[in-house]
Amino acid sequence: MLKGLNIVCLAGCEWDFTWQPTQEIMLRLAKAGNRVLYVQPTGTRTVKFSDWRRIWERVRGKVAGVQRSSPLPSGLTIYSPLVLPFPYSRVARFINRWILFRKIEGWLGKRIDLDVIFWFYFPSPLNADVMRRAKASLSIYQIMSSAEAVRPHPAFIEANDAMLEGCDLVLANSGRLRVQASRHNPSAHLFRAGVNLELFETARTLEKPDGLQEIDGPIVGYVGALHEWVDLELIRAVATSMPDFQFVFVGPIVRDVEVLRGLPNVRFLGQKPHGEVPRYVRFFDVCIIPYVRDAYTETTYPAKLNEYLALGKPVVATPLPELVDYNQEFDGVLRLAWDAPTFASALREAVEGNAPERQEHFRSVAGKNAWTTIVEAMSGLIEEKLRTRRNAGKHA
Repeated sequence: MLKGLNIVCLAGCEWDFTWQPTQEIMLRLAKAGNRVLYVQPTGTRTVKFSDWRRIWERVRGKVAGVQRSSPLPSGLTIYSPLVLPFPYSRVARFINRWILFRKIEGWLGKRIDLDVIFWFYFPSPLNADVMRRAKASLSIYQIMSSAEAVRPHPAFIEANDAMLEGCDLVLANSGRLRVQASRHNPSAHLFRAGVNLELFETARTLEKPDGLQEIDGPIVGYVGALHEWVDLELIRAVATSMPDFQFVFVGPIVRDVEVLRGLPNVRFLGQKPHGEVPRYVRFFDVCIIPYVRDAYTETTYPAKLNEYLALGKPVVATPLPELVDYNQEFDGVLRLAWDAPTFASALREAVEGNAPERQEHFRSVAGKNAWTTIVEAMSGLIEEKLRTRRNAGKHA
């Protein structure tokens, strides 16, 4: 495991948003004895009126500057940069780059030398500028989704290509993302999202949480943000056809879900602290990944997948390419269904057929995708790359 390094993580999600591989990896590296500066997203689109409240909060100091909360390990610092909200302006990028480097240098003790790793999680013109100018021992670009699908802006795509080509290592969250990345960089490696087995195994002895205690009947559960790639029409049709099943969603709502709100067997419990999520999953009878098929989900590997399986839960999902591959790798562990009738049938079959030996099989598959193993493998790859660069420097 990596130890004793300074890691500057330019993250793609806020630390307090739904738990992603970004937070999991950086938390583990900090606990292992590295110093981690977690730089919260600076934005990749022109500011809208709805964004000004968040910007004003940063100006007032609620989240501005370097901050540290008590649950975090001592080596982890959360930094929310107060930057100009014009990501495609060259003048704004110049100023924002100066702001970022000034804070990074202060965090390092005014040194940017060969013990610093810059770890990027999303492409932007600003991040591409930082990559080019940072005097780092190693630069890493971890891609979680297709840049073209997330934001088809020419400057955004150009930044993505520059970072793929310019970073020393590229870590991809799915097989298809790795293939795409390898066209730009031969040092592209597959590291799919895993599961914190220790956290999820402790949930097996916890009591039923608020919001689930009054529910009768089988619970169909979903964990995570309700984004535009969640197939609401599929959920509506399935929930309508299964009035004896309860559909529960745990996570923030970031889109209009009015099509589901009138259904008596659909409940939204909102976002829960990451440590509480396993407690909800424990009492689900079956878990779902109901994503639409589009350019974004074509390369998506859902982080929630192994978390569901870790608690012995059957999973019903739409047949996304990465999930089809997962099913082939792990002997049909998932039930895949595309339309409402087959999805509903798969839910009933999953609940009725979830015998103890099936639950143990699900947990066994999740155990092969543990974050402990994944981060160790990442660390080994990074250490090898660091050694190679240091040896090259000695003989230069």
